[in-house]
Amino acid sequence: MQKLMVNKGLESSVVSGENVEENGIRYGNGGGFVESVFKNITKNEYFSAGVGIISVGAVVTVANRLNSYIYHAVKKNVFTSLEITINDSAYYWVLEYIVKKGIISRHLSLKTHMLSDRNKKTVSFSFLPSIGNHLLIYNNRFIFIERCREKSMTSDVNRSVPFENIKLSTFIWSKHIFKKILTDAKLYIEKKEEGKTLLYKTFGHEWRPFGNPKNKRPIHSVILPEHLSEHIINDINTFLNSSKWYIEKGIPYRRCYLLHGPPGCGKSSLIAALAGHFDFNICTINVNDVYLTDDRFIHLLATVPPKTILILEDIDFVFPGPSDVAERVGSNAAPPSKEVPSPMVASTISSSLPSGGNFKTLGVSYSGLLNALDGIVATEERIIFMTTNNIERLPSTLIRPGRVDLKIFIPYANRYQYKQMFLRFFPQHEDLAHEFATIFESFHLSMAEIQSFFLFSKDDPHKTVQNARHWVQTYAQKVRGPS
Repeated sequence: MQKLMVNKGLESSVVSGENVEENGIRYGNGGGFVESVFKNITKNEYFSAGVGIISVGAVVTVANRLNSYIYHAVKKNVFTSLEITINDSAYYWVLEYIVKKGIISRHLSLKTHMLSDRNKKTVSFSFLPSIGNHLLIYNNRFIFIERCREKSMTSDVNRSVPFENIKLSTFIWSKHIFKKILTDAKLYIEKKEEGKTLLYKTFGHEWRPFGNPKNKRPIHSVILPEHLSEHIINDINTFLNSSKWYIEKGIPYRRCYLLHGPPGCGKSSLIAALAGHFDFNICTINVNDVYLTDDRFIHLLATVPPKTILILEDIDFVFPGPSDVAERVGSNAAPPSKEVPSPMVASTISSSLPSGGNFKTLGVSYSGLLNALDGIVATEERIIFMTTNNIERLPSTLIRPGRVDLKIFIPYANRYQYKQMFLRFFPQHEDLAHEFATIFESFHLSMAEIQSFFLFSKDDPHKTVQNARHWVQTYAQKVRGPS
């Protein structure tokens, strides 16, 4: 009976949640056990440290995400940006211009320019923003600048360079400042290149300036047969002022000139002088480039920069011919010797060359070249100059009217050119100029050969005439042979 009372008391104690100990055993309800376990765990210093670390990490993560969300929300709704890649022609304009305007930066990068002026070589430096973040205050507005360089590469002539871009950011209500920066940068570059001639070359599928701008060559520095320069200038002037007439008559507004004649007589010099005279730049393209496809060639002709002259030099090398002819008239052949007058290039090889057909060049196919010049895909508003040392190498289908508008023969120098060359260096010595011209009257020499006499006696006209007489005597002795 007493034992029963004890058991009942135990049960009531358990039900009431009281702890009862019997025979060394402590009894209690489930809640008390969990509570004791939790108290023991929380008193463990390792557990407390772990919970603290997790809590701090969670708070930091939430704070970072919240900060990132706020940053991107503000950037998206408050800021606007302009990205310019290295493939864009304005890339280096903007970089150079913003440094000139005074960016706030501790790090700059250097771009070196090698300049050659006659016998002098000078070096100029341009400072550009380095890779990273910069700040520019432009017209009392903040411009945030970020220049990035990626691991991927982009083609640059015959080499690969890292892909770069520059990002300009400002407040969205000031986005009009981007256009002003680009306009001012363009004006800055134009002023810097004023009085210069730019040379463009192909970079992949686009044209880019190549090298440093060159001083414009005066048209009077190229001495051609009498009245020839005036004839060419008048023809180009007429073309440039006749766009409306071409449109009204339904004639494609383009002009193609073929300059042919012996090497060293002034074909390339004439083109450079014409570009300077008309304030044009020059684009050159190698039609023999093995990587130049028909589509790429047509695309390049369609995207020639405005106010440029397009040059297809040594066009005769596009077409197959006898190997001995290639050696005789090749651009790598030795120029005419000063000791032996150069004969006129013979025309007896024309029978061995094709007059048309679908043969391929090393780069562009022949049909692709013809279509680019005057086919349905041919572009307008352009001036093209083709040069060749031997017109007989060119197929008649290439140089027919419609593809070539004007063929201009530039021969070896004559008496008029000898005299004008002398007067160009020594304008006050008319009598010596006449004597100089008489000395070479019976010789076929290029203007490049004649000019060499003046390089050895720049300031002495009498010595120039003396050197000319000595050259003629030396040549006469070689012709007669040993006595």
